[in-house]
Amino acid sequence: MIGGNPQFEEREKRMCWVLLAAWLSLSPCLWAGPADAIPLEPGKRELFLDEHVLEKTENLTRSFHRPRKRGVVLKADIPSDGTLVQTVSAPMWIPDEEIYKFVYEARHRPSEGKGTTYWALALSRDGLNWDKPNLGVLEFNGNKENNLIDSPERQRLWQVVYDPDDPDPGRRYKGFLGASGRRPVVSPDCIHWKLLDVEKLPSGDAGTLTYDRENRQFLGLLKFLGRYGRSYNLSVSKDFVTWSEPRFLFSTDDEDQRMALDVIRRRLADPGLAKPLMVDPDPATGWTQPPGKFRNRGTWNVQCYNIGVFPYEGMHLGWLMFFYPTGIRLPEKANTDGFNEMQLAMTRDLKTWKRLGNRQPFIATSRLDEGLVGNYDRLQLNVTNQPVDRGDELWFYYTGMKRRVPQHDRYRNGAPRDPSTLSAEERADWIEDTLSAVYVSVLRRDGFVSLDAEETGGFLLTKPLKMAGDRLFLNLQAPEGEARVEVLDETGRAVPGFGLDDSAAAGGDQVRVAASWKGGDGLSGLAGRTVRLKIHLRDASLYSFWTE
Repeated sequence: MIGGNPQFEEREKRMCWVLLAAWLSLSPCLWAGPADAIPLEPGKRELFLDEHVLEKTENLTRSFHRPRKRGVVLKADIPSDGTLVQTVSAPMWIPDEEIYKFVYEARHRPSEGKGTTYWALALSRDGLNWDKPNLGVLEFNGNKENNLIDSPERQRLWQVVYDPDDPDPGRRYKGFLGASGRRPVVSPDCIHWKLLDVEKLPSGDAGTLTYDRENRQFLGLLKFLGRYGRSYNLSVSKDFVTWSEPRFLFSTDDEDQRMALDVIRRRLADPGLAKPLMVDPDPATGWTQPPGKFRNRGTWNVQCYNIGVFPYEGMHLGWLMFFYPTGIRLPEKANTDGFNEMQLAMTRDLKTWKRLGNRQPFIATSRLDEGLVGNYDRLQLNVTNQPVDRGDELWFYYTGMKRRVPQHDRYRNGAPRDPSTLSAEERADWIEDTLSAVYVSVLRRDGFVSLDAEETGGFLLTKPLKMAGDRLFLNLQAPEGEARVEVLDETGRAVPGFGLDDSAAAGGDQVRVAASWKGGDGLSGLAGRTVRLKIHLRDASLYSFWTE
């Protein structure tokens, strides 16, 4: 503007730049340079649990998947096991020995003698059939022919992980000691344990320990009593000696509490589901908690009783043991009765959680259709720290228990029950059979969430990706359908040779199927470029993609 007002011209320029910047910030699809691109790391899979990698989907639905129950793999079947076994640590694969090691808790009825809880070791080649070796370490019933571990100070030892990266072979196994508070312990063989000179970590009785090998850190999940009852803090260590100050990790929230009333009501109304023995009146009747000091914030709510957190493809997943307390435990009035379900959540920062499956069960209790004896996971479920990676599958081990409050020695009002009044079925279930077992449920690799297309077809468009790797792979379920992949440049045009017409149809039901194009299947010529993938699906479900 010749001869104009210089101050006006400067203000006009600044306003233009402000408007341009605002337009660009609201138009990421039109302006996404290399600095905005998500780097593809060869071998790391991109899942669809959140919108991290997705720009757009069309004619696709998102499905939440549950693992398939495979059944009981371990229960109390030798005298030293007692009547109840449970675990919070998944089996550990030991490559040098080509075997799985599994630490579990063996609990005895009070009538079975002093020292009612022990810790034991089981071994397996396949993760299904378990041996209980004679370790010759701890005396039980007058001899040492058993699989019991003598933990330091005879304290609780069931939070155990295998660490193949520690240069000291005497610290190959690591664990937490104690039911109230956690003290780190180490072992060369998972049998003989040494207490470290480390300050005790504050925690209640439950919790888990995970070795996050992907990030070379240990995750200590520490139980505390929060606003909604049982909740969890997190403490992290790189060396298993120095631990971060515990900080809040997870608790149920207001939405969980709103949903809990219906969850409890539906269970009580379903004749095919096991019921807790103790059930307080429904709050809708006007009933309120009577005066008194009851632990863990009363009944008819939901609390996070335990949580397992594990790394998975650049994020962390948490499977949550939710406890629905239904009634005060009578006659002791020291705790509550109730039931459990497991839910699933994910986080990318170990702070902010996204709940998966609309807060529906990831693993639910079994129904009573097949009878009582041998049906252990019908009321109580307990998570372990992480699933076991079996290549094409993830195996989730968990404990199933028939009850929380004994149902054979009392009535609903807490009055004692004469065992002679038990029916033959009740006696077989409560007296002659054991009370718990360890189960395994199996999930397809990456199989938590899928994007699904019907016969009419649909597509997903990724956010800008910085290409790396030579080939692209899909985790695809399309026995009657197909997937085709376009590679688009920064302008949204197909890269020559990688358009839809160039793409070969991929099909079948495979956790690993290669994408290919007429000119070949290699992507090495695109290394370092910013691209988008447009994956077309027809009558198919896609769980993940990655490069190698």
